Amino acid sequence: MANYFSLHKQQGGQALRDLLAKPLGNVLTVLALAFALALPATLFMLAKNVVAVTSEWQAPNQLTVYLESMPQSRAQDFGDTLKGWPEVATAEFISPEDGLTELRQIQGFEEAVSLLDDNPLPAVVVLTPVSDQAEDVTGLASKLRTQSEVEEVRLDSDWLQRLAAIESLILTLTWVFSGLMLLAVFLIIGNTLRLQVLNQKQEIQVMKLVGATDSYILRPYLYTGVWLALAGAVVAWLVTAVNSLLIDAAVAKLATLYSSGFRLMGLGIDEGFILLMVTGLIGWLAARLATGKHLRDIEPV
Repeated sequence: MANYFSLHKQQGGQALRDLLAKPLGNVLTVLALAFALALPATLFMLAKNVVAVTSEWQAPNQLTVYLESMPQSRAQDFGDTLKGWPEVATAEFISPEDGLTELRQIQGFEEAVSLLDDNPLPAVVVLTPVSDQAEDVTGLASKLRTQSEVEEVRLDSDWLQRLAAIESLILTLTWVFSGLMLLAVFLIIGNTLRLQVLNQKQEIQVMKLVGATDSYILRPYLYTGVWLALAGAVVAWLVTAVNSLLIDAAVAKLATLYSSGFRLMGLGIDEGFILLMVTGLIGWLAARLATGKHLRDIEPV
């Protein structure tokens, strides 16, 4: 057992030294792998942030009820009446003055509000239904529209549904591009090692002539595939970190416009290790499939 691990250590180390002995060609291969991996890693990072944003914004369905022009006391009484409906969990009355005050607090609206001669905002009642089922909420909205005091009813979850559709699209694109790029990594490593086997055909014939088994000859190529994959994954991790810094500046600016403190989350340590493990496995598999058949076809002369 000690000899077995010693042999693996020796061949793995020799494969790494052989890669370092030819830096130019191998650096180009590693960069090709890195940029192929950086795209799905960046997409995964963006998808993770979109999921985080949607999870923060997911709230019970709310109905915004805009009331007709009427005295505030009557509007307040109507809001109190809605609180007693069995379909309504909570009802918050917002007067036109309160609405205008909230509008002033939103960045960029203060100057526009100051130009108004009169308050154009209607009285509003924000309702939270008892049920979160879409059909129940839609039924409550239809019932509210029949009330003479109500001018318009808006379902606040509509934009959440659009956001969920965008989230689904981003996740789908992430899976599709990840599959394509991982396939590209597989093909790059496989083709690189296949050419290496063909270039070393005479050496392999000599090794087989003196009794070396196919598994013994194959092992350095497996380590080479793993080293190339891991090097590409490390560089891709760094490229993704740089991308997160660049994108975070734009995200921070956008979040400021919405008075939010949201910041982009980069790849975590655990996600980075998963990237290394998956890429290393692909490198081993590509080396195994690409070189195994060629080694079996090469016979000593």
